[in-house]
Amino acid sequence: MLQMPGVNTATFGVLIMVSVHLALVLLLKRHGIDALHLAYLEGGLSWQGVISGRVWQLFSHIWFHGNWIHLTINALLFYYAAARLSHVFSNWRIFTLFTVCGVGAGLSHIIFQAVVPGIPPLVGASGGVTGLLLGFFSISPDSKMIILNVSARNLSKGVLVSSALLFLMTPWLEIPLLADLGYWLESAVGNFIFRTAHLVHFIGGILGWILVGRFLPRLLSSDDLARMRT
Repeated sequence: MLQMPGVNTATFGVLIMVSVHLALVLLLKRHGIDALHLAYLEGGLSWQGVISGRVWQLFSHIWFHGNWIHLTINALLFYYAAARLSHVFSNWRIFTLFTVCGVGAGLSHIIFQAVVPGIPPLVGASGGVTGLLLGFFSISPDSKMIILNVSARNLSKGVLVSSALLFLMTPWLEIPLLADLGYWLESAVGNFIFRTAHLVHFIGGILGWILVGRFLPRLLSSDDLARMRT
């Protein structure tokens, strides 16, 4: 059962995402496209931005989104994952896990950006969202998504494998055979398929899957109970 909207991380996270995007839309209407580009340059995550001192980009990029579709997908998945985890974690633990996965995934993006020039800045919460989803899947492997009749165990494997493969199939990486598959896929479904930050999804998911156990509340031992009684 999903947590209802209220004073909780699931609700506040979605409100922050929507508020930031509405502010960007208002900025575009009042000050034009140049002001919007400047906002994304300051808030989006890039290697050049971080090494020039804009370290806040490691956090701010999580709340920026490219368009309403991008925002809607991330907001819905964030709410679902955070609401499901709320049965086990406190609001603070959920927010911390989300932030750690988002920042960790962002670091992988800028490291790759430093090696391969020309990659655009990163915006979006998908690294943190994927971390929350796979964290939830790892502690509840037999649960099923609302729409998909697939176990969380199999879905998490699918997310990680597909993200890794799509990243390796990116045509401009020019990996033999995989690049050819990437060109074929691009011609079949459109080049948008490789505008998605698949590496960010993979790293965020791995972090959530590995770290979620560290965020679980510690169970009381018999010694703890004995000390509490004294």
